[in-house]
Amino acid sequence: MEAYLVEPKPFRIKDGLARLIGIPVIGLMMHLIFRGQKAQIGVSEIQGFLISFFYTLAYWEGIRLIWLRLQKKYPHYSQTNTRLQMIAGSILVYGIVVTVFIQNLIALLGGFTCTLEMMVFGYFIGLIPTTLVLLVYETVYFFVSWKSKVQETEAISRTQIQSQLEALKNQLDPHFLFNSLNTLSSLIDENEPAQQYLNRLADVYRYVLLSKDRNTVTLREEMTFVDAYLYLAKVRFRHGLEVRKDIPESVMDQMVAPLSVQLLIENALKHNVVTRESPLTIHIETQDEYLWVKNEIKPKLNFESGTKVGLNNILERYKLLTSKPVQVLRNQLNFEVALPLLSSAS
Repeated sequence: MEAYLVEPKPFRIKDGLARLIGIPVIGLMMHLIFRGQKAQIGVSEIQGFLISFFYTLAYWEGIRLIWLRLQKKYPHYSQTNTRLQMIAGSILVYGIVVTVFIQNLIALLGGFTCTLEMMVFGYFIGLIPTTLVLLVYETVYFFVSWKSKVQETEAISRTQIQSQLEALKNQLDPHFLFNSLNTLSSLIDENEPAQQYLNRLADVYRYVLLSKDRNTVTLREEMTFVDAYLYLAKVRFRHGLEVRKDIPESVMDQMVAPLSVQLLIENALKHNVVTRESPLTIHIETQDEYLWVKNEIKPKLNFESGTKVGLNNILERYKLLTSKPVQVLRNQLNFEVALPLLSSAS
């Protein structure tokens, strides 16, 4: 099964020159600061510089690797506290390992016994490059993230202005159609199937109008809308469409992007055969903080490949709403999309 994860763009830092210059410079600084303590155990000037250099090298490269891994795992600005806590814990363990290794190596080469006092001294020496390296990387990352956030905000503002302009242009048409539906409803006997169909159509259209200015809606609201949409679809496809839902009440107040579930169902109906002889089954369920929409793959014959506008629209909206990726899975039998369930604070 192929898997496509839409994730934030990875942060790439160009630090080759900084490492090339910074490691020997900090190593020299550490040597000059602590040369007196090193002289007490018979370490020469050259040996003292090499010890400081290898301390700096080990800490810089190790901390850099830890920071990059955690930055990739927790890239979103809202995850800064989590990332810093994980970095602090990892460095405590890493610092102990590096100190024990280097101090024992120095003692072995120098022909003396490594004491606990020397271990503690070496550990606190390591705090200097640790602090400097983290300060440099976090500062650079902060300004890059801040610049990216400003650009993202400007892009959203431009999009909202354009959307408002389009909404003003089309303001008459939606209300005219909605009022026409209400008028037509009054002309149909309420016991006729046409009345039920018209009521559901009005529910669908009402939801589209009300949700167009909202970034998120509760899953309960979205599924109520989906039920109305499915009523219309089942009238059209009759016994060719089967939808199975497994959504616990406990997640109904979590948030999703409006119309996202409906778009996935619409894509399934658009791209697959839906007939009495070859019914299409769609599963909607929750798992691990995701809402999964799954359908069988029964491609229509002589059907041109779609533009994927609907799916791309969902992917782009969720990239602006959360750092959690939308998951798109496809194999020969099934097509599955997992939408992150968002908290009300997202």
